Amino acid sequence: MSSTDKQINAPAFFRALALFAAAFGSAHLYAQSVYELPRIAHAGGQIGNATYTNSIDALNVNYDAGFRIFEMDFSFTSDQQLVCLHDWEESFERSFGRRRQAPVTLLEFEQLVRDRSEYNKCTLGSLMQWFSTHPQAILVTDVKERNLDALAVISSSYPQFIDRVIPQIYQPDEYSTTRDLGYKRIIWTLYLYPGSASTVLRNAQTMDLWAITMDTNRADQRLGLDLDTIAMPSYVHTINDFADYLYFKSVGIDEIYTDNLSLSRERTLQNQAKIKITDSSYYKARENRSRELARKKVQFFDKSNLLYSLEDDFSPSSVSVNQIEELILSSGTAEFVATGSDPFLNFPALSEPAAEIEIYLQVNLPEASQLEVFYATRAQPDYSQSMKVAENGSRGSNEFVIRISNASPITRLRLDPGAVPGNYRIERLEVRSN
Repeated sequence: MSSTDKQINAPAFFRALALFAAAFGSAHLYAQSVYELPRIAHAGGQIGNATYTNSIDALNVNYDAGFRIFEMDFSFTSDQQLVCLHDWEESFERSFGRRRQAPVTLLEFEQLVRDRSEYNKCTLGSLMQWFSTHPQAILVTDVKERNLDALAVISSSYPQFIDRVIPQIYQPDEYSTTRDLGYKRIIWTLYLYPGSASTVLRNAQTMDLWAITMDTNRADQRLGLDLDTIAMPSYVHTINDFADYLYFKSVGIDEIYTDNLSLSRERTLQNQAKIKITDSSYYKARENRSRELARKKVQFFDKSNLLYSLEDDFSPSSVSVNQIEELILSSGTAEFVATGSDPFLNFPALSEPAAEIEIYLQVNLPEASQLEVFYATRAQPDYSQSMKVAENGSRGSNEFVIRISNASPITRLRLDPGAVPGNYRIERLEVRSN
């Protein structure tokens, strides 16, 4: 899908917001096209060197920097009031310099802010007072516990602001209740969702979402490109480096949650033209993995002793399987359907047991998943959790060179190609030793 197509399908909210900005005469509201996603200030944005302050001070600084959408963390106090705090453990200690295992009351929280906090951390009341004096500001909620209860409190206590609140939901079953509470724009954030990319896509098409937010791991696996196919806008969190922003744009992500990468700072970096996508740590990590794989492949194919080959030695009758159906061998490629979350192929004994072997595996996975190779030895002929090697695989084509060594010669191998059902294809499998 072209970028033009994607912009046309972006939420109509931005068109209305542009008109809203014009009515208030703002010169700062969104430098992007009204069809593009706006940037979101994470936890109110950075102030000084501090992040996660969720404070009025941070809101003021980042509003002046051009941000208009602010993600804020919420937690319930012991007397069931909402305050802007990520959690009552690490965040509480970071904010107030003391440990706390349980929530305090609203009055105690306000006293702690006055006595022990460098910044004026928000309560729901003080936050909404700030929003009343900043009519262009939009709130994105982040509630780790009792999300629906918190959204009900906000909608009932401040109905006049409900059109300026974008709740985040964490599971698809929160969607209908959130809509019933009156919220029109909803973000599905995936960091508590365990499902695969395909289940994300299926569920996304059953909801009228404003956007989907993900962590860098899902984004690096190109979920943003998958979401492009259903015209679903995407965010990644939390990105503060301009080169990393360029990298995630290149893999299909539309915009970012950030502590400090304002649009004005981005324009300055662009004008300097000193930062490129190749400066991204994520780009460098991907390139390093590619170089390392190439090096390992050269070393693997230099080994002359071929112990097993899928093309020459495999037949469906020679392996025992679990949760696998429709196992077909064609031109050295094995295709099969995994019917559960624990599929495996147990290969016959190696022609020459060896204390050190290497495996070259080219495999196509239906979803990102962990791949495991179990091995047995002369000293320990049964498979066990202590004798395995694991690799993380991505959806689609993967290549691995896996080295296994043991004091006792390795005799047999079992391949667990992934922990998800679906269609698998082993395009090449060889085992070699020196």
